[in-house]
Amino acid sequence: MSDLALQGRKGPHRGWLVTACCFFMAIFGWGTVFYGHSLYMSALKLEHGWTTGQISGAISFFWIVGIPMTVTVGGLIDRFGPRLVTATGAILVGSSVIGLGQVTALWQAYLCFAVMAIGYPAVGAVGISATLGAWFDKGLSVAMSFALTGASVGAMLVVPAMARIAEAQGFSQATLVMGGLTVAVVAPLCLIFMSRPVADTVVPTASVPALKHLKATAGMPVFWIIVAASGISLAAQVGFLSHQIPILEERLSRTDAADAVAVTAAAGVIGRFGLGFLAERYDLRAVALVAYALQGIGIAALNLAGDGFWLYAACALSGFVVGCLVILPPLLIRRWLGPDGYGKNYGLLAVFAYLCQGIGPGSMGLIHDWAGVYEPALWYLVALLAVSMVVITRLGPPPPAAGGR
Repeated sequence: MSDLALQGRKGPHRGWLVTACCFFMAIFGWGTVFYGHSLYMSALKLEHGWTTGQISGAISFFWIVGIPMTVTVGGLIDRFGPRLVTATGAILVGSSVIGLGQVTALWQAYLCFAVMAIGYPAVGAVGISATLGAWFDKGLSVAMSFALTGASVGAMLVVPAMARIAEAQGFSQATLVMGGLTVAVVAPLCLIFMSRPVADTVVPTASVPALKHLKATAGMPVFWIIVAASGISLAAQVGFLSHQIPILEERLSRTDAADAVAVTAAAGVIGRFGLGFLAERYDLRAVALVAYALQGIGIAALNLAGDGFWLYAACALSGFVVGCLVILPPLLIRRWLGPDGYGKNYGLLAVFAYLCQGIGPGSMGLIHDWAGVYEPALWYLVALLAVSMVVITRLGPPPPAAGGR
C-alpha cells in the first residue's frame, strides 16, 4: 500500500485510527520497556547474581544512550512520517528484549539495553506525541491520554505474563515470547496504520533550520523551568518503577510483585484520562502540582506500608499519576511554546528528561547497595518530587498564542 493511500486529511476519524495504533504500540513499548525494567532487574539478579547497582547501572545506561534518538525522532517523524520510524523502533525493542534472555555476561546486558534505548523513543512518548501532534490541535491531551492508556494495559498484561512465563518456563522463554510479539505484531501494524495528514506530508523549504530553532528554544527561561520540573519528577518516577518489583520482593513473591505493578498501572488509567480532561479545562501548573504531590505521597505510603492490602493500596496511589507525569511534559511544551516546531521542542526537552531518568535508577541502586534496603532510597524519591513541586510554581502563565487559558 502506498504512502499516499495511507495518509488522510486532518480530522478526527483518521486521527483516532492512528491513536488506536499508538495505543497498541504503547502496550508493548511500555510493557516490555518502561514497566519491564523492574522485572529484568529482578530476573537478571536471580539468573546471574549481579548486584542491584550493576543492573540499575545498565538501566541508567539505557536512558543515556537513548538521548541522541530522543532528540532526533521528533524531527524524523516530522520529515518522513511515523510508519517506518515506529516500525523500526518496535523491531529494535523486540530484538533487545529477546537478547536479554540470552545474555551470559554483564556487558551483553548493557548492549541489549543500548539497542532497546535506540528503539524506544520511536514507540514511546516522544514518537507518540510527535505522531499525534500532527493530527490533533485542541484535543491532543485527550488523544494522548487514550494512546498512553496502552502503557497501563501493557503493565497490567505484559509484566504479569512475563513473570508467570519466567516462573514456569524460564526468563529466556518469557523474553522470547514478548520480544517476538513486539517484532511480529507491533511492527507490521505500525507499517499499515501509522500515517500523517496529507497537509503535513510536505516539509516547507523555508522552514527554520533545526539548530537555529533549538537554539532559540534553549534561550527561553520558560523552557528550562518545564525541563527542571519534568526532569526531576520523571527521575523519581522512573527510579521507582525500575526498582518496583525488587522493592516489593522484600515483602512479596515475584509474581505477587508483578501483580502489584499491574495494580499500579490500572490506577494510572483513571489518572491518565482524568488528566486528559483536566488539561483542557484547568491550569496545567495546578494539575502538575497535584500530580507531583500524589506521586510523593504514594511512594511515602509504600515505604510505610506493611504487607497485604496497604501495600497494594500504596502502589495504586503512586500509580494514579504515573501516566500524568509522562503526558505532562509534551502538554506543557505545547501550551507554553506553541505548535510551531513542536516535535523539535519536545525532542529537546526529552534529552534532558532522559538524562534525569537515567539518574533515577542508578542513584536508587547506589543508595540500596549502600544501605542494604530500599527505605532510604524511597525517601530520596519523595524529596525529588517535593523539589518538582517547588519548581513548577515558578512557571508563569502561558501566552495566549500558545493556547493558554
